[in-house]
Amino acid sequence: DEVMYNRQVAGILAGGMPDGYFGYNETHAAIGRFSVWGPVLMYLYALPGTLVGVGVNTLVWCNVFFVVLGWAFFVKGTRLTWKRQLVFAAAFFCLWFPLRQTFSGMSEGLQYCCALAIIGASAALQRKKCLSWFVIAVVFCAITTLTRAYTLLFWIFPITALWKSRRSWAWTGIVLAVLSAVGYFVVSVWFSSPYFAGGGIDYTGLDLLAQGSPIEAFFYEVGRMQEEFQELWELYIHPVLQDQGRTFFSTCALLVIAAVCLVLDHRKKRPVILKALVLLCTIVSTIMLFTLYDAGAFQRQFALLDVLLLSVLVYENRGYTLTSLLVSFLMLPISFDRGTLPTYRADMDEQIQIVNQALQKSQTEEKTTTPWDHTLAYAYADGVFHGYLYGVPAGMGIQFDFNTYIADPANPVHSRYAMVGHGTDAEARLLADGWQELVSTDNLVVYEQRNEK
Repeated sequence: DEVMYNRQVAGILAGGMPDGYFGYNETHAAIGRFSVWGPVLMYLYALPGTLVGVGVNTLVWCNVFFVVLGWAFFVKGTRLTWKRQLVFAAAFFCLWFPLRQTFSGMSEGLQYCCALAIIGASAALQRKKCLSWFVIAVVFCAITTLTRAYTLLFWIFPITALWKSRRSWAWTGIVLAVLSAVGYFVVSVWFSSPYFAGGGIDYTGLDLLAQGSPIEAFFYEVGRMQEEFQELWELYIHPVLQDQGRTFFSTCALLVIAAVCLVLDHRKKRPVILKALVLLCTIVSTIMLFTLYDAGAFQRQFALLDVLLLSVLVYENRGYTLTSLLVSFLMLPISFDRGTLPTYRADMDEQIQIVNQALQKSQTEEKTTTPWDHTLAYAYADGVFHGYLYGVPAGMGIQFDFNTYIADPANPVHSRYAMVGHGTDAEARLLADGWQELVSTDNLVVYEQRNEK
């Protein structure tokens, strides 16, 4: 995911839109050339990317920028003291995975930014109905909804804050929420490339509901939730507490804390509205994750819910804030995992530069504007580390194809170039079809098909 994000943003920074297609198994979007995440996310990252420039760590610095921006809105809107900011920072560290994602090339930094800005703006709107805070709230709500479907629920924070005192603004928020949800589906259907078969978001239940079979849809979703939880337990929680299991336990712990604080604060007539809303958001979002997503993708989704829960707990609780920190600290031993933080390898860098120079030269000689002529097919699971895709020049597209797909002569390969492993079935298929070697290194070989079939 990281290299695909990076190369798409690089394509935007290089020419406004990539010259080649981004997709899976030789697919592409009906409109545009972006992968399954669509163009909205990529253009949002390109904004701070103009300050950072094109490089391997472009998205890392963009994520740092987004998290700092979200933190600023959160602190300004909630008026957190420096002591409570330290508590929030310490708890954020103890959760670990959100911090690790901040210093990565994934897209979680933007989502954390949105969550923090929404809570900050909603807190400010509770105190005073300010147009600037309303604009901030709806902008970040729209951004997160356009890039992640279930975050449509986050709209309830500003809408609830405005419902009694500024009903017209609240209705404006409702209309914008509907429009942003429609926008998400438009982008995901027409502007995003299809994902691998069997992957992505499962809309079967919604399809059954649209066909007038609500009972069948209900039992389908119940069965799917059972299967996903079983997979989550068997693969990630029970054996070794892998990442998905860790973030799930973190979410459960913060959820329990929020529920207990809500009950205690309600008894003492303290503010509870944001806690009630965040509990509702977390529970409904979790149900949506189990019904729409695959268990292997839960890790990042639960981390976003952790940030949302933590921000509300630190803001709306006073006596229990340290409890949140304590529980987060107790979670640190099972949450801590160095993960795949980047390290420099001279041998890999040398091969990336060799690939980049060869493709740059070939692309300079290529005069056509056909997107496939500016696209490289990568043989996934062919023994070639995906990090070598950073050698693909800015502007070129990438097809993330299974090596078995490329190896099968029945499957068309439209891409002009292909990156495969030495002595593999995928390489044998390319040679049989008359592809010519463009460049070869110790760990990979890039072929080019010079004649369109």
